[in-house]
Amino acid sequence: MAKQRKLFLHLHGDADAVERVFRQDPEARILWAHSGFDRPDNVRAMLDRHKNLCCDLAFRTDHASGGKVDPTWRALFMAHPDRFMLGTDTFVPERWHYVVEHASWSRAWLEDMPRDVAEKIAWRNGETIFGDALRRE
Repeated sequence: MAKQRKLFLHLHGDADAVERVFRQDPEARILWAHSGFDRPDNVRAMLDRHKNLCCDLAFRTDHASGGKVDPTWRALFMAHPDRFMLGTDTFVPERWHYVVEHASWSRAWLEDMPRDVAEKIAWRNGETIFGDALRRE
């Protein structure tokens, strides 16, 4: 019998949309796009409430400035280091011109985090979550 994989939903919506999905399927696995563009305290509440919720940081810049992580976001990253991922959100070709700039900006603020947490956010969490889907069976 083939192993059944639970797929991930990359959800572009607010906290209410996330809550609705979890009400329909409490075991759903959701990657919350842009962390819902929500405030860090609301993101924390959602992560505390839903064990299968992860967040991307694509198209957000409020969590860091000048190579320093905002203290509220830092506390959130430290509380849930396995639940965040970088993202670039290259939804249109014009956005590809900003990939190098975004990567440099991201590397700068990740340097302000403990190395193990920075690596998780930068790539390890993505590898952990999506690694099986990337490997050939």
